[in-house]
Amino acid sequence: MFDHVEYTVTNIHAARALYGTICQAIGTQECFFDAETRCVGFGTPDIVHILLTEGPATTPPMHICFAAADKTAVETGYNSAIAAGGTCNGKPGYRPEYEPGYYAAFIHDTDGHNIEILYRERQTPSAS
Repeated sequence: MFDHVEYTVTNIHAARALYGTICQAIGTQECFFDAETRCVGFGTPDIVHILLTEGPATTPPMHICFAAADKTAVETGYNSAIAAGGTCNGKPGYRPEYEPGYYAAFIHDTDGHNIEILYRERQTPSAS
């Protein structure tokens, strides 16, 4: 539905490191970094899907959910984001209260934006 999202962070270098580790885990990449305008974009070679610009942090804090290909990508993204300065807002695990097969982790970035990494595990229909 969305092509891209843009919001501001107070420290572009900290955000670049944290979001970069998540993007690497889910198989996407940094598209560009402009030190002069203090912005960074992540996505595919042709499309920037998330654009971060340095300034007063967007308020209220954003909730951004990254799609992961598998549970390992969720775990890798979570662990690397925590190592890059993020704060745990929910360790990797199933969230059956959301829906069956919902496997996610949540990290607050340095500005309090809630970053989610989600793998939707396909459910096998049960025999009746």
